[in-house]
Amino acid sequence: MKSIIKLFGLTLLLLGITGCEDSLEEEPDTLFRQEQIFATEQGLEAAVNGLYQSMADGDYHGSSVHGLLMPVSGKFYSSQGASSDASSLNTLPNNTWIERIWPQMYRTINVANEIIAQLELGSELANRDVALGQAYFVRAATYFDLVRLFGSVPLKVEPSTSETLNAPRAPKSDVYNLIISDFEQAKILLPALGSQTIGRPAKPAAFAYLGKVYMQLAGEDGGDPTLWQNAFDETIEVYQKYSLAPTHAILFEDLEQNSVESIFEIQYGQNGAVRNSDVIRFYTPNGYFENFDTFGRVRPNKEVYTQHVTQYPDDPRLESTFIAGSYQRYNSNRMEFQERTIYPNRTNGNDGFPVLKKYIDPDFNGATTSRNFLKFRYADVLLMLAEIENELNGPDNAYQYVNEVLDRARNSSSPAATEPADFAAFTQDEFRTRILRERQYEMLGEGHIWFDTRRRGYDYFLEEVVQTHNNFDNLGNQDFIYPTDRKNMLLPIASSEINGNQLIDQSDQNPGY
Repeated sequence: MKSIIKLFGLTLLLLGITGCEDSLEEEPDTLFRQEQIFATEQGLEAAVNGLYQSMADGDYHGSSVHGLLMPVSGKFYSSQGASSDASSLNTLPNNTWIERIWPQMYRTINVANEIIAQLELGSELANRDVALGQAYFVRAATYFDLVRLFGSVPLKVEPSTSETLNAPRAPKSDVYNLIISDFEQAKILLPALGSQTIGRPAKPAAFAYLGKVYMQLAGEDGGDPTLWQNAFDETIEVYQKYSLAPTHAILFEDLEQNSVESIFEIQYGQNGAVRNSDVIRFYTPNGYFENFDTFGRVRPNKEVYTQHVTQYPDDPRLESTFIAGSYQRYNSNRMEFQERTIYPNRTNGNDGFPVLKKYIDPDFNGATTSRNFLKFRYADVLLMLAEIENELNGPDNAYQYVNEVLDRARNSSSPAATEPADFAAFTQDEFRTRILRERQYEMLGEGHIWFDTRRRGYDYFLEEVVQTHNNFDNLGNQDFIYPTDRKNMLLPIASSEINGNQLIDQSDQNPGY
């Protein structure tokens, strides 16, 4: 956090104005000053580019989201030694991913703060409102990640200076008030759907996010019907504004970026020769490519695959979500293919787990990928509406939303499959359980699983994650028995923040850490 004073200028100059490699060769007298950046439409667009690239950075969505949140969700395993504490749900405050994601989130917020501060002073640039709306949107989305992961967090709404560098943890209510206010501003300022730059959020994205915010608050509040109604009122504004892609599989093919289903997508394709994401490395097993290695270290838990295949044995989404049983890989001398056995045909070692297929990129060159990260898509909105409607009024009018997703799933193969069958004849409690599991089947590995396993409270987390995992009868010799600690409802505040922020000390750490 102590380096944050210079973060804005560095982020804009290294990310928004020049390429990462070019910046190392830049002469001092060619660098743009801050006031110059906001003096032209081109400079302002460069600032916004820097904002999105900060969000896409390896320390945030390009790496840490996957290296940390997947294993610590309790639904994934990581063979990386630095993630063993997260994989065993015994995360340490100095975990390498915690130490990376916490400051990068605040770097992203600081860039948004600078854009907001500059534009709220007054600007007559034609792209002022759109840029300002994007800054509010990204700041809100980042704080929404922070407050769900860590609880009360420092609240910073001005560009960081030596006077504002240190900040105490703010009450969660204050953080949520800012999130809601920022998304409300984004609703006003963002362009209408269809008029936005491809890959950037439009107005409905702010409505969709607000719906998710109110859902989170309703779960934390124990089911306040007013909050569920707020969630419905926001989310229904997005209904039928987007469409489901023709098949589930096409969403994860390299040519289908920013599809009709995409509400907000982290962009990677435009970053040229600069290493831009480790997501492909994390999930793709070693030997998959002929000329370079990948890690293949982050894999779905055994029970996650078994739950899905037991519920829907013929679900076409199994094929687009997992590689299981075996796969073809290059042998050690890279001369020929050989079959590699994995779960469920093998249960021990790293290959005793299935592979997540969604991020396998045949065009990956060992450093860069054109594969974007789907942060928010329309199927999520339909599943949200189903869950919200069930909480408000029971399942009768909730089936229509989830069944759109299930219908697309069945028709993701040719001829169409008979599974997953439409939801019908559920009680409210049965629907509640099944819709949360349906989110796992539809969106596994897309960044939602940590939040979905916590937002219904500790009892749900204990039963759905901890007990389901620990009672699975085929864990193998490399897996962990999860603790039952309530501390796992939140992540620990980074040690560097405890040590470096003069207004936070160990007494401010989350319980149990």
